[in-house]
Amino acid sequence: MRPIYSRPKRAQIVRLDEFLLPIRFLLAFVLIVPHGALAQAPDIKRTPWGKPDLNGYWDYHHLTPLQRPAQFEGMTVMNEAQARDWEDNAFNREAERRGRSNPDVNFVGVDLWHEEALDEWETDDHRTSLITDPPDGRLPEMLESRREQLRSRTRYRGYARGPEDRTMMERCIWAPQSVPPIKTLIENAMLQLVLTEDFAVIVTERMHDSRIVPLDARPTLPDEVKQYHGSSTGYWDGDTLVITTTGIHPSYSYQGSSPDMTVIERLSLRPDGRLWYEYTIDDPQTWGQPWTAAYHWKPHAGPTFEYACHEFNYGLTGILDAARAEEHREITGGEEYYRAPKAGEYR
Repeated sequence: MRPIYSRPKRAQIVRLDEFLLPIRFLLAFVLIVPHGALAQAPDIKRTPWGKPDLNGYWDYHHLTPLQRPAQFEGMTVMNEAQARDWEDNAFNREAERRGRSNPDVNFVGVDLWHEEALDEWETDDHRTSLITDPPDGRLPEMLESRREQLRSRTRYRGYARGPEDRTMMERCIWAPQSVPPIKTLIENAMLQLVLTEDFAVIVTERMHDSRIVPLDARPTLPDEVKQYHGSSTGYWDGDTLVITTTGIHPSYSYQGSSPDMTVIERLSLRPDGRLWYEYTIDDPQTWGQPWTAAYHWKPHAGPTFEYACHEFNYGLTGILDAARAEEHREITGGEEYYRAPKAGEYR
């Protein structure tokens, strides 16, 4: 009878060493190979020139808040029950944020619209905040010098004297969603990304603006040149598209940011087909440290539709007419105001 275990012959030992040799070589290669070479994910869709294929339509609706609410302090992810409750009460939170209790405002149409829209969205993997750094999921403390600047801004708080007293959004010049960073929305949170070897173009649904980003890591424009969308430049860091934007127009402020804000965006394609979008805000005039937020974009069949804002904005005409009517009533002690519309105002 043969024993259960017998000492291997020398020839067997030699063959085992020969088998282990390439494994030892592979382990040595893993230890010395540059990190960037291993960063490429082989299981994602790629362009003909080898970069992650970010082309297509993307949906970035989310119910995850930017900052972590007090009820989730110390938690990065909600459990199933907490996420369900947060999602089910999204409409009530939005209604209260708008001031639904204001007796002088009729929110019926807006409520119906928002109730239907909010019912569709979920949290981003049940996360408690979009902010990932600082670790507490909250914005860093704003500098007192910036608070003083914001308090001392000249702002017209009465009836609008003209279009300049209304926001850029109301004047159909730009929407905040067209300016980096890209922020989650209740509605119109869609975009199209077109990628070539030399450029990336981000076309937002609101306000159908196109941000054209060269991918040769060229310097951004000088600080004294301010554009509504800023000056963007990009490059590939392995499989991550990095976009840096400076020179955003002073009429825009994000969470109280100053015109010196720098936005660094990072876009990475996930094996599950989603896109991980991360942005870092660096503004030493506003915060003592940079801060970072991130969330997923989901692929969408598209297309995006025109956001019907235009320079002959009927709503803005109505706002200014209403301001003149209120002024007239105050001056005359209640006399009604009427101005016949002009055909050129409603094209």
